[in-house]
Amino acid sequence: MEDRAGLIARIEAAEDDFRQSLLRLCGADLFSVDLTMTQLRALFVLGASGALSAHDLADALGVGPTTLTGIVDRLQVRGLVHRIQDGHDRRIRRVDLTDAGRTLLGDVDEVRRAYQRRMFARLDDDVLSGMATAVEALARVCAEEVAAERGAGGGDSGGDPDHPLARSAP
Repeated sequence: MEDRAGLIARIEAAEDDFRQSLLRLCGADLFSVDLTMTQLRALFVLGASGALSAHDLADALGVGPTTLTGIVDRLQVRGLVHRIQDGHDRRIRRVDLTDAGRTLLGDVDEVRRAYQRRMFARLDDDVLSGMATAVEALARVCAEEVAAERGAGGGDSGGDPDHPLARSAP
């Protein structure tokens, strides 16, 4: 029987291969939007978290306030985000997706899902059943981790200065 470290290494290698194939097969569709990587990351963060204060969005992206202002300004001109007053503190302006921003994220996700469905259709039912069980279990432990992070007041890097996301800021 293969040890846990070996199994994890196999999963990581397979995920890498899957992502590379995804980019080769539908990368042109995925990246047909005329946005910088940071702008796209901002949309993904807002899509996952909902409206954020400028401070929280800047922290999530690892950029300063001035840089964030430029990112949000350009996204707002394109109609993908808008600034809204905070319901509790009028001094705070939140950034949120517009319907067009949500549609764009949905379109990107649909490209990914269509590719996955095409690949899943080639797998037999036993493999799909095992994958479903594994992905459901992974989703459960991820939800537990998110709940633990929220309870501890942690962020993307869990407060760990050695975490790769903590080092990604310029």
